[in-house]
Amino acid sequence: MHQTLFSLLLGAASFLPAVCHADPLASRSEPLTLHPIRLRDYEDAIGLRRRTQQDFSELDPGSQSQLIYGRPGDDGQLLFANMTLYAPSGLPIVLMERFEGLTSAVDCKGDDGVMSLTFSSKGAYDYALKIWSYINEDDDKQFLLIANHDGCGPADERQPYKVSSVTEDSADLTIKMQTQVTEWSEVAASYDLDFGKSIPQAKKLKPRGFWGDIANVGKDVLDAAQGDFDDTKSVTFDVNIGKSGQKINIYTDQQGRFSIDCVDCYVAGSWQVQGHIVVENFILQDLTLAASPSNFKAKLELEATVTASKSPATLQSSKEIFSAPIPGAGIAVTGIFKLGATVSYEVGTSATFAGTATAQFGLEAGLPNGAKVVADINNPSSSSATGWQGSSLTPNFEVTKLDASITLAAFSQPKIAFGIELVKVGNVDVAVTLKLPEISSTLSATYDPKGVCPSSTSKTGVKLENKATESLSLQIDLDLGADNKKPSWSKTLLEYSQPLGDACFPLNIPNLGPADTSSTATPPSGTSGSTPATCSPPGKTGICQKTSTSCPGGAYISGYCPGDDSIKCCPNKPATTTTATPAPATTPTTCNPPGDKRGICQKTTLSCPGGAYISGYCPGDNSIKCCPEAAAPTTCAPPGKTGICQKTSLTCAGGAYIAGYCPGDDSIKCCPKTPPTPPVGKCKMRRDRFGKRVIAC
Repeated sequence: MHQTLFSLLLGAASFLPAVCHADPLASRSEPLTLHPIRLRDYEDAIGLRRRTQQDFSELDPGSQSQLIYGRPGDDGQLLFANMTLYAPSGLPIVLMERFEGLTSAVDCKGDDGVMSLTFSSKGAYDYALKIWSYINEDDDKQFLLIANHDGCGPADERQPYKVSSVTEDSADLTIKMQTQVTEWSEVAASYDLDFGKSIPQAKKLKPRGFWGDIANVGKDVLDAAQGDFDDTKSVTFDVNIGKSGQKINIYTDQQGRFSIDCVDCYVAGSWQVQGHIVVENFILQDLTLAASPSNFKAKLELEATVTASKSPATLQSSKEIFSAPIPGAGIAVTGIFKLGATVSYEVGTSATFAGTATAQFGLEAGLPNGAKVVADINNPSSSSATGWQGSSLTPNFEVTKLDASITLAAFSQPKIAFGIELVKVGNVDVAVTLKLPEISSTLSATYDPKGVCPSSTSKTGVKLENKATESLSLQIDLDLGADNKKPSWSKTLLEYSQPLGDACFPLNIPNLGPADTSSTATPPSGTSGSTPATCSPPGKTGICQKTSTSCPGGAYISGYCPGDDSIKCCPNKPATTTTATPAPATTPTTCNPPGDKRGICQKTTLSCPGGAYISGYCPGDNSIKCCPEAAAPTTCAPPGKTGICQKTSLTCAGGAYIAGYCPGDDSIKCCPKTPPTPPVGKCKMRRDRFGKRVIAC
């Protein structure tokens, strides 16, 4: 009966019997070291047909050789790295584990650098002697022997040897080799390395530079394997930051007017990673990394307290509340490659506030398990983020005190940086930053004699408007030495916003009510009855008064005074100087709603190119609102193309729409740009880095 792949890996890791149970992955301080898996055993375990024991061609020196590494991780997870090593110049490769079935004894322990191989048949002995004896003809001729045998090099590692001569002992069917122990940093100059899932190579090794769809790496590979294990997992990094209920101050101003605390902020879940690396002559040629979240959630709950502020104030602050390597996560292949990760968590906030208030706001966000980000070191335009639009958002708002207005914006930003170390090549950091998400809320104290909120008869309360904006960015940092010309780069892969809905909170707000019979508004608490209440709309100051009274500052502004609709804010008349040049009467008033937007104030009867009008940022009555500037079209970058995101009801000049590369619903897809017409007579057929035939012009 065939070995199961699970039992094979257990054998590869037998020197650590507690790997799968008592010693969880997260408790280790170093990445898991993967160990050699004999290629013939691997092929047998996954159901590929074994070659006959009399296949003498396994002794032939070759131009390349496949090396499989693996180890069982936690929860039945299998960790793999699949390497194709290309022979250094003038040094063809012989893989001992391929022909071990033709031998009866192997001795690598000779003190004089001599290795002995005793063959089990004269046919195998004669073939080996014939095919290897060419190195005796010239002192410069050698081949590379890679051993994975007890006593040949360190335990649980492959050991390369340079073989410079062979001698025969026909009586014992033994060939003795003059060998020199060699470091991997000397001979692993060119290779392809796939990690995350196994990719079987049967009789024919993959062509140089082959790389298929990264999403299908390992698909259907282990169908024939037996045993109790999960073959669908990639290398997994567990991310658990912060504790529920832990209070952390984000900002407190020096005057003690405003403070904001993170009262429940945490990130939990994991990331699954796969990758492909191409190195030629110790220079990194290609690196593709795919990362997907699994059961990933982030919660952001903040408490804002405004104790005293008579005039509007603004703040912007952020704080990194955690940053550290993920202990024990990742994998390593001794002498060749190491993969690890660092995680950080930043919380930021901005606010404009006036009066007094106490409010809690935030949300819980969950990422869809099918989401994926792909980083292509050579092609930023081919790097992509797909499947993120299914994020779940659960808002949370509570207002316990408010007698004026407050605008709050906050974000939680986890960042996971995958670090790849390639021996004698250099280091690559691939950082994925998620803004999960940025939430913007406007809370206003309101009076309505008919009741502020539909579900309550309270005449005072707080109205809430809010929205959420998500984004995902990718950053590649390279440290590869002077010989490598690849630049570092960063790119925003995804950004979109969605409304979270409005809310209303019935709340007893002192001194907020209908105006009395006097000619001035009811003064707020702590002011003289003869002094009119002041008001502070954006960018202005003024006083609250009856609209039946003339306003020297121009049009009345609604929403900034206590009382009914007969009491509004009369802005102060702007000071003038003899040298100032008045603006033309036709110059529109600009407005600046939250979210780094700009716009102009205009009649709502006019068309707004930027979409929906935004209330509360323009002088005048409700017929004048802020029209945001039209956003530039969102660009998209499906593999090998560029384009713009647009409604599928519009004609696409570049041909068929491509799904999965644009924010929004299925009515928004990527319209590729029309490719330029190639010149006639100057095109040739070639193979690209994926091994596919393409026409190059």
